[in-house]
Amino acid sequence: MRATLRTANVQIPKLIKLTAFIWTVSLFIVIVACGGNSSTGNSAGGSDSSDSVLIESGEKPAPDDSQGEFILVDEMKAARQLHSAIKLPDGRIFVVGGRGPGANLNNTVYESAELYDSELDEWTLTGSMVDQRHDLCASLLQDGKVLAAGGRGKLNMAIPTAEVWDPETGEWSQTENLNIGRDYMPCLTLDDGRVMIIGGEERDYALEATAELWDPSTGKWSQTTPMSAPRARHTATLLDDGRVLVTGGGKLDPPYEKTSEIYDPANDTWVAGAEMSTGRASHSAVKLSDGSVLVVGGRGKKLTSEVYNPLTDTWTKVGNTEIPRSEAFAVRMLDGRVLITGGIGLRISGEIFDPDTGDWTRTLDMHDTRYRHQMIVLDSGKILVIGGNGKEGLLAETELFTP
Repeated sequence: MRATLRTANVQIPKLIKLTAFIWTVSLFIVIVACGGNSSTGNSAGGSDSSDSVLIESGEKPAPDDSQGEFILVDEMKAARQLHSAIKLPDGRIFVVGGRGPGANLNNTVYESAELYDSELDEWTLTGSMVDQRHDLCASLLQDGKVLAAGGRGKLNMAIPTAEVWDPETGEWSQTENLNIGRDYMPCLTLDDGRVMIIGGEERDYALEATAELWDPSTGKWSQTTPMSAPRARHTATLLDDGRVLVTGGGKLDPPYEKTSEIYDPANDTWVAGAEMSTGRASHSAVKLSDGSVLVVGGRGKKLTSEVYNPLTDTWTKVGNTEIPRSEAFAVRMLDGRVLITGGIGLRISGEIFDPDTGDWTRTLDMHDTRYRHQMIVLDSGKILVIGGNGKEGLLAETELFTP
């Protein structure tokens, strides 16, 4: 009995030490897991604290390798985020502007532009803009030229200048300035060929309710009737009937707009649309094959997505994404499904939305985490993923997704 007690006296302290060690390790793991990772490269005027989330390691469920894969292709000449990308009529991809390395007033803002030839897998420089700009409006004109307008310039303030790139010469020519310098705004080319630029932030970071139209036949800007609410980081989608659907918007931190508005260029009027289920900013909107509009994600770690029917002015909730997606990028593929990739929180995965089922399925991972990037659907049906902000900094890398 005495020997048994002696053994117990030796073993109990060891057991206590081992238990304490296990609890210490467990507590450390919990603290690290809950801490998250703040995104880098914040936009001026606020922080990305509302979307600080864990780097995407070990997310479930597992990727579906039947959904396609990403391969690395030729790198751009410059690492860019907050740039614009357009597919030209000849199939080449045009990338312009954006922000380079550095922070605040010391960052690089690009005036350069590049062209990607998918047949050669090669990026080449073309003519540079007159002005440096990121978060700019870039829109393809009906004659194949490209309008670049607004954005944030070298002094970290919204600028009003506009210029046009000619693919025949590779050169830029200045056109009339916007009435108001603005950034963080969408723009699009209307069915009649005019370019519409909507809302955004002014030089003092106030949100704008105004919109402007640029007429390529005159090179002049004119202001439209203003929206009912000022907006930035919102979306604008050209509907099949020629009207424009605008959704959400806000600053970096909540509250975010849940309202929508519809602009009719035929009579210069805005009408209120149905409200979304939640406020959104820095979200994605994609027109589906049937003319409805899918809206997904947004700031505040949103998983939800919903579809707008312009014929009935109603929103219908559809499946959630597996992870939150803000400052991600989404495109409609040639088969009608929607691919979304990346997002704040250094997202490395993609997900595909099937309009027939209303569900999202995760793809295989990209080679780089990224947000504030661009995507373009090539004539081949493959999708080019371009630049952005990654785990190790800004990206010149581009990837090709094959569905």
